[in-house]
Amino acid sequence: MRLIEKIDQERYSILLSFALGLDNPLTNVENLERAKVLFDQVTPLETFVLVDEVVKTVGDIDSAKLIIQRLLNAFSASLNRDKRPFRRDLPFIEELLRANTEVISVLDNLKPTITKINGAGSINSQSRQELLQAVKQLTKLIKYYEYKENILFPEVEKAIEDSRCLTILWAIHDDVRRALRLLEGILDEENYPLSSFNRLIGKLFFDLNTVIFREEQILIPTIITTLGDEILLKLGEGQLIEGQVKPSTLEGGEQRVNLISGEPTVAQLVEIFNHLPVDITLVDSEDRVVYFNTPEGRIFPRAKAVVGRTVQNCHPPTSLHLVEEILEAFKTKKQEIAEFRIEKGGRLILITYRAIYGEDGSYRGTLEVSQDISDLKAMEGEHRLLDWRS
Repeated sequence: MRLIEKIDQERYSILLSFALGLDNPLTNVENLERAKVLFDQVTPLETFVLVDEVVKTVGDIDSAKLIIQRLLNAFSASLNRDKRPFRRDLPFIEELLRANTEVISVLDNLKPTITKINGAGSINSQSRQELLQAVKQLTKLIKYYEYKENILFPEVEKAIEDSRCLTILWAIHDDVRRALRLLEGILDEENYPLSSFNRLIGKLFFDLNTVIFREEQILIPTIITTLGDEILLKLGEGQLIEGQVKPSTLEGGEQRVNLISGEPTVAQLVEIFNHLPVDITLVDSEDRVVYFNTPEGRIFPRAKAVVGRTVQNCHPPTSLHLVEEILEAFKTKKQEIAEFRIEKGGRLILITYRAIYGEDGSYRGTLEVSQDISDLKAMEGEHRLLDWRS
């Protein structure tokens, strides 16, 4: 569906001109004069569509984030008029709200510590411990960002064509994750500049509250009125984001598959993929996810909702252009493999993209393989078969 068809087009045109002019507010005075009489009646649905169009038109993610921040500041009185203005009988949504409430509680409890730090002019050992505890609590709480990105966002994208606003929310998720990592890092440093600490903690507070506001006052009210109960009531069910495919639950699990080199059963194939020490995601020639395996302790969470989703929407906006460059290089056969390494949770992760070509040479898709190579990197010498017990 296209949400733009559900809103008043004259109002939308006026508000959109104002929104797109916010890259330079000083030259946007005329648009402001026409639009400001509409601010008090702006709805979450209108805002959702306007943000989509800003992302589509502006392109650059950082410029779009700034414009949208200014736009939502202008709409804040209307959007904040009712707290959580939606029904409360949807389990998945209730879990998001519970996490938001706990995030707000952690931030409120942290404020006296920040005041104490600024009063003393430095971070003493007690304040350091209080900050570290808050970082751990917040890191655990924002785990639900992954549930949104892997379960909720795909369903919204399937149902709503004009949903580019989700890329902005994902970008802010990444800002929060980055700020928490930086904050944890500076707690190991002595004499960290107080001004730098205040900028970092201030941005963390701002971004966490931004996510909550945009979820509760724009995203959730919009999807509750558009997705329908069939989707909303089943969000999160059987998604496998923290579990494995159970061979016993398969239909036809004992059916054999002729692979030329053998005929394993469907259940045995699932067991193979479950026990590989790597994450696998298979993407077809149209850039859509068709399969992911479910090994224990998967490095990058996946949910069933991502099947059918474009691989571009499975990555944060900051790396989107790189993913597209890799896929284009594969399709034109300028390159057949791309490898890179990142640190995640103190572990070194090797990520490999490998192009798949058919017997006729045509591009058939891409296989993404991710592996924790921390222990492999530390290996030295031989470890022979006779040493298998050690």
